[in-house]
Formats: sequence, structure tokens, C-alpha cells
Amino acid sequence: METKDENFTPFTSELLCFSFLCSTDSEVTKRLKYTNKILLPESILYSLRENDKLDFPLFFKVYNTQTNYGHVCGVEEFTAPPGVCHVPYQLMTDISVSDGDTIGIELMNVPEGDFVKLRFHKSDFAKLSNTKVIMEKIMSSDYPVLTQGQTIVLYYKELDKTYHVDIVETKPTETIKIINTNLNVDFDKALDYKEEPPCPAVEPSFVHPINDVLPGNVRDVSGNLKKFKTHSNCFVPFSGNGYRLGSL
Repeated sequence: METKDENFTPFTSELLCFSFLCSTDSEVTKRLKYTNKILLPESILYSLRENDKLDFPLFFKVYNTQTNYGHVCGVEEFTAPPGVCHVPYQLMTDISVSDGDTIGIELMNVPEGDFVKLRFHKSDFAKLSNTKVIMEKIMSSDYPVLTQGQTIVLYYKELDKTYHVDIVETKPTETIKIINTNLNVDFDKALDYKEEPPCPAVEPSFVHPINDVLPGNVRDVSGNLKKFKTHSNCFVPFSGNGYRLGSL
């Protein structure tokens, strides 16, 4: 998950965890509710002042101090109250912590990603117009870092609707940053995808040779046969075809 870098200086700390719902800034709550971004107190930035090798934006692993299980997040701002880390509620649920619990944070050195495979829980996202543009805009804004095996929630504010997405695979490491990178994106089949039943075979009706005495009847039969030509060029949303996004 972490790349080796001789210039990278480890940093850890413990803070009280509160969701954005506990923030007094309603705009922050609305803006960061469906992201993997956190707010840290200014004291953390002050503690890092001697590290002249910091590479912004910064990424921290937020973890449960009892289980050491956590997720890597981006830092939105250093505006949280002293001793407090504001975390999206869904992320708190994933790592099994509640408001007021003590969590650990660890500075991470996250490499640039070059590949990600996504799996939507529902295929209705494919029905939107300009899905590539919509997805690129949401992810570049709300999810600067992705971790293999994690489930994220994309919020499309124009429809006030959320879409759950599994991060199936990431390269070159299990945790990658996706901002300002050329990222190859592939899609697995959506969880609600169902194979279309095969079309039943239709036996063409032939005119009996004895009754087929007029040239016009022969032309009619030929026309009927053409109607039974099989068409198989069907669009299947999120069926695994890769493409390259722009700079996220």
C-alpha cells in the first residue's frame, strides 16, 4: 500500500473522531459527505513543518486503534477543532468507529495510479448521458485516492442520487492517487446485471413446391426469410471494455 521512499518521514498521531454531521459548518457537511476526504486540526500541519519533503496533497490512513484497520483518505483542509478529525460517516462505519472514539492517523506516501477496475452495484448509471464525463468529474473532485477492495459512493447532485461502486482492482499498488494522472479505467459487470435470454429460434415458413407456381410467391418467401436475420450488436453497460480517462 505504501511505496518506499528514502525521503519520506513517517508521522502518526491519535485524534478524536467525529463525522461531518457534528461539524458546525453545514456547507462542509454537504460538500464532503460522499467523499474520502477528512478535516484535520491545524496542529497536525504545524507538527509536519520540519518535513521539507512533504508532497501535497497529503494522504493519511485513518484507522481503528483497536483493530488497526483503516482507509487512506485525502485531506481537504486543516480546519478541524483542536484534537479532532472530521471523517465521512460511511468511512467511520467501514472501520467500526463512532463519534467521540479515538482514531489513529498515519501519513502515507501514495503513488500515482495508472489503472483501476470499477464495478457499479446498479447498472442505471449507464443510462445517464455523458457517463464518462460525469464519473470523471465526481471522482476527481471527491475521491483523490482509491484503495482496492473498498466501496465508494458517487453523489450526482444534479439528480440528488448516489451510486455505490466497488474498487475491484488498482495498479500499480493497492492504494493509488488519481488526481492529475492519466488513468486507464475498466468496468466489471454491474452487480444487478442479468444476461439477456437467447432469442428463440424461428423456423422460416416455406411455400410448398406444389403451390409455389408463381414467381411472385418465390419473391415473397425470400422477403420473409430476410426478416429472420439475427441481430447481435447489442450494447451491454459496464461489460468490461476499458478506456482512458482524462487527467483526473
